[in-house]
Amino acid sequence: MLWTEKYRPTNLSQIKGQPTFVEDAITWENGMPNILLYGPAGTGKTASAGALANLILKDNKVGNFFEFNASDDRRLDVVRNSIKEIATTMSMGHVPHKIVLLDEMDGMTTDAQNALKRLMERYSDNVRFILTCNHRHKVILPLQSRCANYGFKKLPYEDTLEVLNSIIRLEKIKPYRQDELLTLIGDCDGDLRRAITEL
Repeated sequence: MLWTEKYRPTNLSQIKGQPTFVEDAITWENGMPNILLYGPAGTGKTASAGALANLILKDNKVGNFFEFNASDDRRLDVVRNSIKEIATTMSMGHVPHKIVLLDEMDGMTTDAQNALKRLMERYSDNVRFILTCNHRHKVILPLQSRCANYGFKKLPYEDTLEVLNSIIRLEKIKPYRQDELLTLIGDCDGDLRRAITEL
C-alpha cells in the first residue's frame, strides 16, 4: 500500500497545518455547512474531507458518503443524473445528512457548476457538499457564496518533519539525517503528499 494512503488522516486531530478549518470542523458533529477547501496540492484538502465525513457519519459512512473527481466527472449530465440521484434519495441510518465530495472542482464545467448550485439549494435538507480545488477563481461565485470557504496553506517545515519522522519510525526504516529530511522538505515546498511519496 502506498504510504500516502496508509498514513492518510482518518480524524480531524491528525490534520496538520490547517488549524482554522480543524477548529471549526470539530463543532460540526451534528451537521455541517457546504464547504469549499482551496489551496495548493498536497495540503490535506481531500484528507480533511474524509476525516470530516468520519466525524459526522461515523459507522454509517457507507451509503452516505460519495466521492467524485470533478475534473474527470466534469460534465453536466453527471450533476443532473448521478449527483441528483444521491441528493434526492434518503440517507441510510441515523445521520444528519449525506455528504458528497467533489474533488478538483476547478475542472468542472461552468454549466455543471450552475446545475450543482441549484441542487445545493433544492436538497439542502438531505445533502451537504464538500468542494475542493487548487484554484478558487475557477469555481463560480454563486457556488463560493453558498459554501464556508477555507484556504489551505502549504504545510510548514515542522509539521512535515513530524509526519515524516513518524513514518520512518513506524516503518522501521533506517533513519535519515535531519539535514537530509530538511532538504527533501524544502524541495517539496509544503506539499506533504509529495514529501511522503519522495520519502
